[in-house]
Amino acid sequence: MLARLYDRAIFGLAVSGALSLLLTTLMIVVDVVLRNTGYHPLQSSSALSEYAMLFSTMAAAPWLVRENGHVAITAFVSMMPSRLRFANGMVTQALAVAVLALLSWRAAVIGLEKAANGTMDMRSITLPAWVLYAMLAVGLGLMAMEFLRLLLRREVYAGTAGAS
Repeated sequence: MLARLYDRAIFGLAVSGALSLLLTTLMIVVDVVLRNTGYHPLQSSSALSEYAMLFSTMAAAPWLVRENGHVAITAFVSMMPSRLRFANGMVTQALAVAVLALLSWRAAVIGLEKAANGTMDMRSITLPAWVLYAMLAVGLGLMAMEFLRLLLRREVYAGTAGAS
């Protein structure tokens, strides 16, 4: 049951990331139309677009890892023998887990510091600074979980598979 809930959360985040890009696109269109028709544009559209870009990236990235939609360079690896390709994929995924977990932890630490200090991110709208770091911490942490999941299942990216 917990696994299904997690799977739904990953998919829900991907959908919400896509919706935030759709809303950002609509907001930009409205902003351009308002500017070109002599009306005052939305003052906060630039800041909201920046926040939405961060959110959509962090929300969709774990799903992309799950779907093998992440960036993988296979030109050199594809020339390796299948066992070496598989080992390379496993080591690469283990490294991804370690780096993403470290970055997630660091973003969480910075976010907690920002929250404790009451730091605000002031642009055309003001937002508590910890929110930005929370998005990073959660997104990076979920990516680490997805790579760990692949690692534990002994699955590697299709372009580097061979001995699973």
